[in-house]
Amino acid sequence: MPTIPYLVGGPPLRPEPLARYLPPIPEGVISTWLQALSDKMEQTWVLDPFGAAPKVAIEAARAGYSVLVAANNPISRFLLEMAAHPPNESELRSALAELAASRKGDERLEPHIRSLYLTRCDQCGKEVEVEAFLWDRGDSIGGTDKTIPTVPVPYARIYHCPYCNANGEFPVIDMDITHAAQFSGSSLHRARALERVAPLDDPDRRHVEEALEVYLPRAVYALFTLINRLDGMSLSPERRRYLTALLLSACDQANTLWPHPTGRARPRALTIPPKFRENNVWLALEQAMQNWVTIGESVPLVNWPERPPREGGITIFEGRLRDVVANLSDISIGAVISALPRPNQAFWTLSALWAGWLWGREAVGPFKSVLRRRRYDWGWHTTALHAAMENLAPHLKPGTPMLGLVGEAEPGFLSAAMIAADNADFEQLGLAMPTEGGQAQISWCRAGKIVLPSASDEERMLTARSAAKEYLQDLGEPSHYLNLHAAALSKLAETHGLCISEQSPADILALVNNNLDEAFSYRGGFLRFGGSDKSLEVGYWWLREIIQKISPLADRVEVELVRHLIAHPGASLLEIYTVLSQAFPGLLTPSAELIQICLESYGEETPPGSGVWRVQAQNAPQMRRADLENIAGLITEIGSSLGYRIEGTQPILWHYEGGQLAYAWYIIASAVIGEHIFAREHTPGKSLIALPGGRSNLVAYKLQHDPRLRQAVEEGWRFVKFRQVRWLAQNPVLARDALDPLLSQDNLTYESPQMRLF
Repeated sequence: MPTIPYLVGGPPLRPEPLARYLPPIPEGVISTWLQALSDKMEQTWVLDPFGAAPKVAIEAARAGYSVLVAANNPISRFLLEMAAHPPNESELRSALAELAASRKGDERLEPHIRSLYLTRCDQCGKEVEVEAFLWDRGDSIGGTDKTIPTVPVPYARIYHCPYCNANGEFPVIDMDITHAAQFSGSSLHRARALERVAPLDDPDRRHVEEALEVYLPRAVYALFTLINRLDGMSLSPERRRYLTALLLSACDQANTLWPHPTGRARPRALTIPPKFRENNVWLALEQAMQNWVTIGESVPLVNWPERPPREGGITIFEGRLRDVVANLSDISIGAVISALPRPNQAFWTLSALWAGWLWGREAVGPFKSVLRRRRYDWGWHTTALHAAMENLAPHLKPGTPMLGLVGEAEPGFLSAAMIAADNADFEQLGLAMPTEGGQAQISWCRAGKIVLPSASDEERMLTARSAAKEYLQDLGEPSHYLNLHAAALSKLAETHGLCISEQSPADILALVNNNLDEAFSYRGGFLRFGGSDKSLEVGYWWLREIIQKISPLADRVEVELVRHLIAHPGASLLEIYTVLSQAFPGLLTPSAELIQICLESYGEETPPGSGVWRVQAQNAPQMRRADLENIAGLITEIGSSLGYRIEGTQPILWHYEGGQLAYAWYIIASAVIGEHIFAREHTPGKSLIALPGGRSNLVAYKLQHDPRLRQAVEEGWRFVKFRQVRWLAQNPVLARDALDPLLSQDNLTYESPQMRLF
C-alpha cells in the first residue's frame, strides 16, 4: 500500500481560544507540506474547504500563499479574523479595564460581577472570591438554615484566600446557598438569551431553550449583564472586537461542560458531566487574555470577493463550500488543505447561541439549522463530507493535491473521510498515523472520473484481511484496532474498493463496516489480546501465523534513534522525530511517547530544556562495551563464589553440581529483549536478563504496549539491573538460599515521560 511520511509538528506555542472544540493540529505541518509542493504547484491559491481550524489558513498565508477559506460557522470566522489580526496584551487589558469601569446602576460593573462569586474563608472568616463552584448533576442541598428553600445548589467551592493563604476545595456554606437561590431559571436575562437567537414565534425557539440548559441561572445573569453593557457602550471597532473575544471565551467558561476533576475534556455533545465546575465569569474574562494574544505577525485578511496581497493572505467566504465553488471561475486552486471537521453537536450548537448573543440573531443566519439536529452519527458525517468533496472535485484540475488532517483519529472518522473521497473521484496517495493513534494525515489528489466495477463483499473482505495481515507483519508486534482498520481502509481506497455504485455514502459505510467485521476474526487468521465480543476496538490484534519474522517496530525505532544520536550529536527533538517518521512512514510512524522514552533512556538534553539531545557518555559504544564486559565478569564471579559451575558467555549459564541448570543470564546493553524472550532457549523461570538501569523504563514501556511480549515474560523471566549485579558482587555474606529473593528486589516500573511533541 502507498505510504507517506508523517509530517511532524510541534505543540501550540500557547493555548488557542476555544481549543477544546478545535482539531488539535500541530504547529508547522501546513508549511512543511506546502514547501514540499512548492515546485509542483502552478498556482499560489490554497483552498481550505471547511475552515475548521484557524491555524491552517494562518500558517499557509504566512508561507506566502493566497488562501480561500469557506467559513459557514460565524464563530469559526471570528476565530480566524482574530488569529489574523491578534491583539497584544496591553490592548486587551485596556479594553477590559474600560468594560470594568462602566456602570451597572450605581456601582462599577467589575465589582458587581465579582460579587456574584463571593464567599467566606473557612479558615479566617474573611470574604474571598470563588474561582469555581462545584456541582453534582441533579443533586440538591438545603443547608442548615431551614428558612432557605431546598433548591439545586453547588456542593463545594474552590478558592484561594489572600489573607490566610487557605487554598483548595471546601464545602459550601449557607452564604453560598443563599446566593445560588437568588437566581431564577426564568429571569429576564434568560429571556434575552433566548430572544437574541430565536424570537418567541421562531420554530427553533425550543431548540435554543434546550441548548440553554447547559448554563446555570447565575452564569446567564453574569453573561447578559456584560453583553447588555457592551451593547450600550460607545467603543472603537477594534476595542469592541477585543471585548467580544474575551466575552466569547467567558461564554464557553460559563457553561456546565467542564467536568470535575478537571481533565482534557473535549465535549462533543451537550451532556452535562456528573460533577462539573461553575466558573467565575469575571475571572474567565481575565484569564482569556493569554489565549487571544498569539505569536506571529498579522496576516492580511479580506472578505470575498476581495483578493489578498500577492505575497500571501486570506480571503474568507462566508458560506458553505457548495457556494464557494460556484464562484471559483476566476481562481485556479493549486492545493487543498484542511483540518477535516468531525461531528460536534456541542460546538456547533453553542456557536449558534454565542453568535446570536454577541452579534444578534442576524449573525447566526443559515447556521441556525444546527440547532435542530441533536445527533450526528458517522453515516451522516460520511454523507456530509462526500457532498462537500463531490461539489469541490469538478473545480479542481486533475492531479491537484489535497491534504486532510484528522485531529482526533478514530475508525468511524477515517472511514467517513476515505469513503467520501473515494466516491468523489479523489485518489488516495497515502495515509500516515502514529502507531498509538491520535492524529492522521491523508494525502489525496484530484483524479479523473473513476469508473470501475464495484467489488463484491467477499472481495472487500479478502482485501481488508490481506492488508491487515501485511501491516501486522511489517509492524512486528500487536496493534490497536485503529491502525489495523486504517491499513485495511487504505488498501481498499487504493484499489477503489470503497467506491460502490448506486449506494449512498451512509450505506457504503455500513457495508464496509460489515466487511471489516467479517475480515477480522480468529478464523480469518487473527489473535486478540484483551478483546471484547462487543467491540473490535478493544484490545490488541496479532496474527495466528507469522509468515516472516521481523523485529518489533519498537526495537527498530530504538536502534535507529541511537544510531542517529551517535552520528548527529546535538540533534533537535523535531529533527529526531522527522528522521524517524521518514524511516518509518505511513502507519509505522512511531509514537511521540516511544521516541521520548528512547531519548530519556539513551540521551541527555544539553542544556536541560533546550530541545537539543546527545548520547549520554555512559551510552557511548566504547563505554557500553566495557560495561558489558565488566557485568559479564561480575556475574561469572558471583556464580563461582556461590559454587555454581559456569558455562557460556551469552547466555552465561550457572549449573548445580549435578549438572541441572540453575540460572541462564542474558546480558544486554539495549532494551531489545524479544530476540531472547521468544527464543526460549531455557526455562523462563530460570532465565534472567541483566540490563542497564537506564533501559528499565523503555523495557517497561514495551511490556505495557506489547501484550504478546508481556505474556511471554510473565512465564517467569526476570530483569536484573546492572546496579543490582554490582551490589550482589559486593555482598560478602551472599548465599545461595538468599539469592532468589534478592534478584527480584529492583523490579521494572513504567513512568510516563514528559511529552514534548504531538
